[in-house]
Amino acid sequence: MMAFLMASPYFGVALTLIMFLIAVYVNRCWPGAVTTPLFLATILVVAFLTLFNIPYDAYNQGAQYITYFLVPVTVCFAVPMYRQLPLLKKHAPAILLAMAIGVASSVFAVCILCVFLGLGDVVARSLAAISVTTAIAIGITEQLGGVVALTVSSVIVTGILGASVSDLVCRKFGLTNPVARGLAIGNASHAAGTTKAMEMGPVEGAMSSLAIVISGVMTAVVAPLVVGMFFGI
Repeated sequence: MMAFLMASPYFGVALTLIMFLIAVYVNRCWPGAVTTPLFLATILVVAFLTLFNIPYDAYNQGAQYITYFLVPVTVCFAVPMYRQLPLLKKHAPAILLAMAIGVASSVFAVCILCVFLGLGDVVARSLAAISVTTAIAIGITEQLGGVVALTVSSVIVTGILGASVSDLVCRKFGLTNPVARGLAIGNASHAAGTTKAMEMGPVEGAMSSLAIVISGVMTAVVAPLVVGMFFGI
């Protein structure tokens, strides 16, 4: 039976959707950082594949089609941005400054840690775009000469963790301004975090969506400069 399911091109898609629906139900019953749907669904899929000894390639045969929606979904984030256009214009200078600081901090932190831990320039080039959404991060990593597979996995982990703890972190640090909350979440955890920001409110969702775009553009400019400063071109 399991061999038949693995042979089906729909197995990966079906498993992913089922686990996500289970995670959504669990989150509604017991809301919390650990039960965030994206995080919990990932854990459930990994546990299922491990329990039944299913190769990743067999799962990804169907699950890969879900990733085709990544770019269109990212583009769809422009809708909440458009709805909050007056607010974006009002806070434009502060938004740009905050995003510049966030992007620079992210890239510098990666390079400093790689130097301190002796991880080398390849890891630094692969992780420089860790806080950028996958669709953009892949292009930046290719430009820097990093390992795309490492970038994608790191970006996914960053997004899931960011979405899981964003609300908790905002409450712990007393971050109540919706503009600041949205920018922080979008800059730190890109598309995955933006889904959580949209649950917080329309302003948070719009600002997080904007942060994805701005951080992507800024990182494409800043990352090569900072990585080159630490490791050479």
